[in-house]
Amino acid sequence: MLDLEGCFMTSIQHVERPCSLMIVLMCAASSICGQTDSLQDQLNSTYKGKILLLRNFYSGTDLEYDQNGTLVSRASLGPWTLSSVEITDISVKKQSIEIEGNRLGMLFQNEKPRPVMIGKLKIHVARSASVTDTEAALHLVLSKVLVERGEDLLPLVPDYWRYYLTEKDSHARSAAWETALEKSNVVPRPRSGIAPSPPKTVHTPDPKYTKEAESRHIEGRSILGVVVDATGTANHITILEPLGLGLDEQAVLAVEHWKFRPSILDGQPVPVHIHVEITFRCCP
Repeated sequence: MLDLEGCFMTSIQHVERPCSLMIVLMCAASSICGQTDSLQDQLNSTYKGKILLLRNFYSGTDLEYDQNGTLVSRASLGPWTLSSVEITDISVKKQSIEIEGNRLGMLFQNEKPRPVMIGKLKIHVARSASVTDTEAALHLVLSKVLVERGEDLLPLVPDYWRYYLTEKDSHARSAAWETALEKSNVVPRPRSGIAPSPPKTVHTPDPKYTKEAESRHIEGRSILGVVVDATGTANHITILEPLGLGLDEQAVLAVEHWKFRPSILDGQPVPVHIHVEITFRCCP
């Protein structure tokens, strides 16, 4: 006799096993999605709306990093005053973290930085496919892409920004810079009652405008502290009053190529420190 009961049970078993497998897979996918959503919410809570600085001050509108926070796309290094980002959204995907934001520049008014919108920015950070990613692990990766709030900028920027970052105003910066020059004997302390003749400019190429400042018709001045040595060469340059949007770096680059007729004291050329005002005018 044909065992109908046995055939029926075998049929049910063939149907039930794939269904069970499907249920397990669906639960796993749901768990992964839940973790991803939770991570995304946590990261947005931490970063969304914040203005942070791009580490290494990369230029460009589309930056791609590996899962260790190392840049893998092509991008040139730029000034820090063109490298801030206001984060508008973070999406956590299976293999990446996608960050969207506004690229901001810093324009200094009364020596205080004011953010200026200069474009959009997308950041792609590769993510391990592991479901064990945590907010702390992803935060560690993002800290290699973005400068942390409160992090010391001195090791990250050129030395000519030192006194701007460490002193409260232009007078304090100038005093600290001059004191450091005298202590290191770069410029000897002047003898009482005897002053060298001032240096005279011989060759003064103009600084270039950054495209971000030019497109916004930014005008103003950048005041630099400059040592003119006994050969008439400009060195030991520092920024005393910045303008921003990358123009201060352009001012420094220009003055590094200036030539002077050096100061004279007792018939001999001597090094002196001076203030140089670079005025940017983009419109007639």
